[in-house]
Amino acid sequence: MSDRSNNIEHPASFLEENGILFEMNRQVLHPLGFELRFQLGDDGGLRGIELVDNRASAQPIFFSTEAFDQGRQKYETYMQEHGRRNIQKRRQIGMVIQTGPNLPHHIHESPTEGTE
Repeated sequence: MSDRSNNIEHPASFLEENGILFEMNRQVLHPLGFELRFQLGDDGGLRGIELVDNRASAQPIFFSTEAFDQGRQKYETYMQEHGRRNIQKRRQIGMVIQTGPNLPHHIHESPTEGTE
């Protein structure tokens, strides 16, 4: 992990404002029958988390046209400003998505990385 890693002050707000929560729901959770929702305070802090379980329903979870367009625009803006640069950084080490526990030989995992 880089020496320049920082914690984000209001992570739920950050994920929502940048369309990352939208994309997590669209690509990962909706196909599995779930939707993750955050209740944010006026200060951007997290007041609550809701995980909607739609697995037993005959109707899939999906975004309205307006919500889809808004989420997609936020995500595309984030990707243009930050995301694509970080993906390129990972491409240079040959690993955009980690597919197993093995890291390239020039990257060393810190003792606390990946644990809580």
